[in-house]
Amino acid sequence: KLILALLAMGTIATANAQEPRSILLYGNLGLETIRHDDLQKNTNWIATPGIGYQFNHNWTVGGNISWAQDAVKTSTGSKVTDNMYRAGAFVRYSQYIRKSEIFFWFAQYEFAYAGGYRTNDGNPATNKHNGIHTNLFPALGINVGRGIALNFSVGGVEYSTDKADGATYSDNRFGFTFGNQMNFGISKNFNCGHKMH
Repeated sequence: KLILALLAMGTIATANAQEPRSILLYGNLGLETIRHDDLQKNTNWIATPGIGYQFNHNWTVGGNISWAQDAVKTSTGSKVTDNMYRAGAFVRYSQYIRKSEIFFWFAQYEFAYAGGYRTNDGNPATNKHNGIHTNLFPALGINVGRGIALNFSVGGVEYSTDKADGATYSDNRFGFTFGNQMNFGISKNFNCGHKMH
């Protein structure tokens, strides 16, 4: 039933994880398209830009926002879209592996306010909801020269609460995604000169 599935996670950074007193700018992007035999089409995408301040060789703090859509277009042409958003803060700890300046790892913790709503062919929004989302994930980085690094992660741990408008209780979810997903990123440090940072 699946004729196209694309998941691309990109990261662009103006500072490396080990560059003190610098600004880190990054972003993630994901896209998935599914077309069914009955001509129904699902399109899911997410964008998450973030900015942080690296105040020493190991620690970075900052904030990020996220916007995502899960759109379903039926064979009759009607379209239903679930819109999701987040805004919050993150803290990242980074460390070179042994004495290497090529391989490093980092762990990032995020805490965000989250919400969403549904639209249906231009009608007023329904299914409004909000809550919190928090997650922790480790990642591996490889400096390949002139400030460019490749970043890899294989999931993490996340927890969220979500409460619909008018509901008397929240939906609580815990996720353990190690090994269930793989993310790939590219980072660039514009402040490193000719160093392998």
